[in-house]
Parts: sequence; structure tokens; C-alpha cells
Amino acid sequence: MPLATVDRRARAATTLIFFLTGFVYAAWATRIPVIKADLGLSAGALGVAVLGLEAGAIAGLPAGAALTARAGSRTALRVGFAAYPAALVGVALAPGLTALTVALAAMAVGSSVVDVAMNAQGIELERRYRRPLLSGLHAGHPFGLVAGGLVGSAAAAAGVSVTAHFGAVAALGLTAGTAATFALVHDARPRDGRRTFSRPSGRLLGLGLIAFCAFLLDGAAYNWSAVHLSSEHGAGAGLAAGGFTLFSLTLAIGRLFGDRLVERLGRVRLVQGCGAVAAAGSALAISAPAPGAALGGWALFGLGLAALAPTVLGAAPAAGSGSPAAAIAAVTTVGYLGSFSGPPLVGALAEAGSLSAALGLLVVVSGAMILLAPRVPG
Repeated sequence: MPLATVDRRARAATTLIFFLTGFVYAAWATRIPVIKADLGLSAGALGVAVLGLEAGAIAGLPAGAALTARAGSRTALRVGFAAYPAALVGVALAPGLTALTVALAAMAVGSSVVDVAMNAQGIELERRYRRPLLSGLHAGHPFGLVAGGLVGSAAAAAGVSVTAHFGAVAALGLTAGTAATFALVHDARPRDGRRTFSRPSGRLLGLGLIAFCAFLLDGAAYNWSAVHLSSEHGAGAGLAAGGFTLFSLTLAIGRLFGDRLVERLGRVRLVQGCGAVAAAGSALAISAPAPGAALGGWALFGLGLAALAPTVLGAAPAAGSGSPAAAIAAVTTVGYLGSFSGPPLVGALAEAGSLSAALGLLVVVSGAMILLAPRVPG
């Protein structure tokens, strides 16, 4: 088979894998209220379960880096998909808080292994294509979130049980994800003693700080955009949910153009531009006098964030001395701390004032990325 055909198949398969990560996660996200009610969990107890999700995600990153560096991204993805979608069944069958926390942690470990490996495969494809590709690949994730959200909403509306819903999604995710790995290319693995795990320091730490900001902004939008439209503008449930959907769509659409922008502008100028657009979008969203203008602000905010994660992760291998997977894991670890700390920080600030004032944090963090952008290699 000609090399170009092999690469095209691998690119399509990697895009599918990114899509599946969003699709599987959306199943859990859309059924949280039902699971909370079925298990009789308080808000605090649910927070404990989510801590399991967060802890598993952090723990899975170095494991994914080591496995990808030693065995290759194809093998790592097969291992990750054996755990990530399958753990949904454990979530659905959990009889109480402890079992739910353990199942969510297992799901998150598998998700992080997949996260590192699919980005490593993307970087290998960039090497083969000799041009940026990660942004287009990353577009699959928000499209998967939208598709999975629609399926989850339809399942909930039709009264489909969580067990049946999660079982079907797990079967689809495991089958499709594993099948996709057979089309991937063999990536270069370290044979010269390079580390399989990198401590985020030096240039990697600089990239990690930008990732921290980007992931914080992303997490805040996912958790607070619908609440903002509802509480600050009196939007109904449908319109409020539309804010989250619109943000996800503009995030996905913006990523389709991110690779061309990297080639045209370079990574530093692109991060600066993304920060400026995100700052403008968040400022519009929180200062808008009407729901329609606020929706426009969240849409613009999504466009600003679209190319950030793939641009930063694509620069990681050049900033580290270990394997590409180790560099990706190091940057992603710092980034995840932002996604975990951002939403509760907004909530704490809102308790002290108003939600709109608290969301002013998004403008500040977007501006910080502009100042940090020169730390991006190339």
C-alpha cells in the first residue's frame, strides 16, 4: 500500500479516536443527574466521586507516557480503550459512592492513556505529512461531545436506563476504538535512552502554564456557560443548553482551521491571537445586555480557545528532552490542573459576588496567555 494511502487512513482513524473520546465522555456527563438521584448522592458526595475522576486522570498521564514510549501509540490506545469505555458499565452498575468513585477513576485512567497516545500518533502523522495536523485531529473531540450529548439527551428523554445507555456506548467505543488502531502508523519510539516521563520544567513548564490557562478556560465554559445564561439572563433550559452546544460547535469548527493558522502565523502569534479573541468573547458574554449577545460572546470564546490545546501540545516534543509522549504527558498534567481548579474557583468567586463578576477571571486568564505566548517553541 502506498505510504500516502497509509497516512491518510491513519489520519482518518486518529480523528475517529478523538471523536470517540468526546462521545464516550458525553454519555457520563448527560446522565449525571439520574445517577445522582438513583444513588441518593448529595452534592458533596457527588463531588467526592468527581475527585476520583480527577485523580484517575492525573494518574493515567505518566502511565500513558510510559506505555506509549515503550510499546507505541497503537498498543497504548488498545489498552486505553479496553479500560475507558468499558468502565462506563462499572459506573452504571455502581451500587454506591465507593464503587462509583472507583469506576470513575478507572474510566479516567483509561481516558488519560488514550489522550497521550492519540496525541503522540498525531505528532507522528505531523512528522510524516511535514505540516501541522493536530488541530484538525482535535476537532473530533468536541464533535464527539456534541454527538454524545445529543444521544444522551435522547436516551434520557426516552426513558432508556443508564445501564442500557452506557452498555451500548461502551460496546461502540470499545469496538470502534480498537478497530481504528489497526489503521494507525507505527510511531518512532525512543531507542537511545530518552526518558519516558518528563518533569514539567524549563520550556515544558512554560508550555504547561499556557495549557493550564487554556484548560481552565475550557473547563469554566463547559461548567458555567449554561448556568450564566440561565441565572444572569433568565434564559430557559433550552436556550441555556444552547450556550454550551454553541460553544462546543465553534470550538470544533475553529479547530478545523487551526493547522493552517499555525503554518501562516506561527505558534507564538497564534497563541497571542487566540488569547485576544478569547478575552473579547468572554468580555462580551459577561457584559452582554441580552441573551442573544451573550450567546454570541460564548461562541466567540469557543473560537478563541479552538486552536490553543493542539498548538501547545504540538510544540511539546520540541520543548522536552524525553520522548514525545513524555513531553505531551508533562504539559497535559499541568493543563489538567487548570481544568480541575478553574470551575470551582469561578464558583467560589461567584459566592463572594456575582457570577458575571466571577467570570471576569476568564478575561484575565485569556490576557495572561498573550503574555506567556513567547514561551511556545516555533
